[in-house]
Amino acid sequence: MKLREVLGLKITAVIFSYISVLILVISLFSVAVMGYYKFYFSSEKIVTEEILTDMAESESYYIHNLLDEKMELAKYYKDKNVYFCVTNLKTGEILETNYKDQPYIAEASTVYGEYIEEEFAREDGVTAFRDKLINEYQVDVFVAKNMTKSDLFSVVKKIISVGYTLRYYLVFIALISLAVFIFTVCYLFCAAGHIKFGKIKRNFIDRIPLDILTALLTGIFLAVFVIVIEYSYNFDEIGLAMIMYVPCSALYFVVLGYCLSIATRIKTKTLFKNNVLYIVFKKIMKYIKIIWDSVWYIFSNLALAYKTVIAIIAVCFAEFLFCLIFGLATSIIFSEYYMPYAVIFGLILVNSVLVLAVLYIAVILQNIKSGGERIARGDLDYKIDTRFMFGDFKKFAMSLNNINEGLQSAINEKMKSERFKTELITNVSHDIKTPLTSIVNYVDLLKKEKIESAEAKKYIDVLDRQSIRLKKLVEDLMDASKVSTGNISVELTKCDAGVLLNQALAEFEEKLNKANIKTVVVMPEQSVKILADGRHLWRVFDNLLNNICKYALENTRAYIDLKVIDKKAVILFRNISKYELNVSAEDLMERFVRGDTSRNTEGSGLGLSIAKSLVELQNGNMELFIDGDLFKAEITFDVID
Repeated sequence: MKLREVLGLKITAVIFSYISVLILVISLFSVAVMGYYKFYFSSEKIVTEEILTDMAESESYYIHNLLDEKMELAKYYKDKNVYFCVTNLKTGEILETNYKDQPYIAEASTVYGEYIEEEFAREDGVTAFRDKLINEYQVDVFVAKNMTKSDLFSVVKKIISVGYTLRYYLVFIALISLAVFIFTVCYLFCAAGHIKFGKIKRNFIDRIPLDILTALLTGIFLAVFVIVIEYSYNFDEIGLAMIMYVPCSALYFVVLGYCLSIATRIKTKTLFKNNVLYIVFKKIMKYIKIIWDSVWYIFSNLALAYKTVIAIIAVCFAEFLFCLIFGLATSIIFSEYYMPYAVIFGLILVNSVLVLAVLYIAVILQNIKSGGERIARGDLDYKIDTRFMFGDFKKFAMSLNNINEGLQSAINEKMKSERFKTELITNVSHDIKTPLTSIVNYVDLLKKEKIESAEAKKYIDVLDRQSIRLKKLVEDLMDASKVSTGNISVELTKCDAGVLLNQALAEFEEKLNKANIKTVVVMPEQSVKILADGRHLWRVFDNLLNNICKYALENTRAYIDLKVIDKKAVILFRNISKYELNVSAEDLMERFVRGDTSRNTEGSGLGLSIAKSLVELQNGNMELFIDGDLFKAEITFDVID
């Protein structure tokens, strides 16, 4: 069995908590009194004199009351360690005393007057009454130095002596009591509600609704407070403390039980549920929710125009109602004069709220507009934040987000399809390449054989030409696949665009002459440095010059320019096509598309697509332009120093 389940231990903890808090209160009160009378900073003699002086002063007021009651002071103070002397200040006569120059430890004096009611006439002739001083008395009180009698003064003197000796011990007693109190209360809170076998169960008090229990506890507190206030004037400090002991002790156990009940309710998760107000509020909210859901269902299914009309009517009615109530309240509290000003102020206040609401809606619309523009620009990962939106605005924003997700899904599917086609082309090209290589090799061997038949030689030449063409097509397919998937190494280095272009032109000089194409080259005198991969840039120039050789009109000029525009290196290839260009520049850039739609010439239709992909892999840009039969390819790179 765990310690928090032992009933005897819980009862012991309650008793120890009560004893510790009682000792703590007494200790703290004693330390506070000692601190007030400077027990920790003054000698015992000074402290004793100060306290007894205060008591002597209180005693002088008490003697004043006894005189008013016609008490015999000498007889009353016969058995007390107090000497007194009452003197008439007006005549100097000593009226009553028991002081005969005895040694004293403390003294105090008070002066009070004796008045009679005097009738007099005011300036306006009305008769009035006022107090008139007829005698003035001085009461001197002396506390005996050698206290031989048992009274309050002797008891206080002994308490001062003991307290002065224990003044530092009381601090430690208070700290120890506080520690014991905290330990026992923590244990009681941990053990609250626990019974055998680790179960938590509510008792009778825990089942009482918390608000009713709180009301009962508050009533008990108020009753004790009223009783103390009512009867406190009949007792001195010590008597009042003795009378307060019993109800305060009872209140301690009541408060402790209340707190432990709250701990049990928290553990059983019934702190808020076991309340009359909670049950009533829950019932009310249930019916309100039913009504609200019905109204909201009707409102939400209306068209936006009808919703707007209803909202405007509701706002106008609320504005009218607010201004009316505000104006009437102002006129009742102040005056009718302020009512128009109150109405004007109410209108300003309500319209200020409306302006804020309109601005809020404007911000929502701006967020929706910005989100739609970003999605339209292709930022498919962007999501419009709908946390602070409401109603149709939130639905519209969520619809845009759903469109975004649909577009992203479609693009992912398209990219997946493209990857599948690329992988298919790569795999098929790889499978074709092996037998094709064998065909090319065997055709080459047949060419070396001595074959007398002219027809056979003709057939072998056709096989040789077509096998080489097919081999080139397969290589282009594999290159296009590698470039489109990025599965190709790129090493960017500092290159001279003009030097690479001149080398490419030199390689194609014979081929261009054979095709009767004259090149017109324009380059700047200074070198143009770009960041590129020389191998891949050579392949780009090779594809474009091959296109000129295959598709440029014979006996025409091809213009090749290298310019620097706004820190950009621009390389232009321009020529007149021998075939009618009935396709767009975008379509011509796609794979397997050729300007020769009859497909009479050799070529795979992959050259331009490969060239564009290679340029982009080198952080460049390539665009095609078609104007009638004029074909222009423009390549752009950043110029570096």
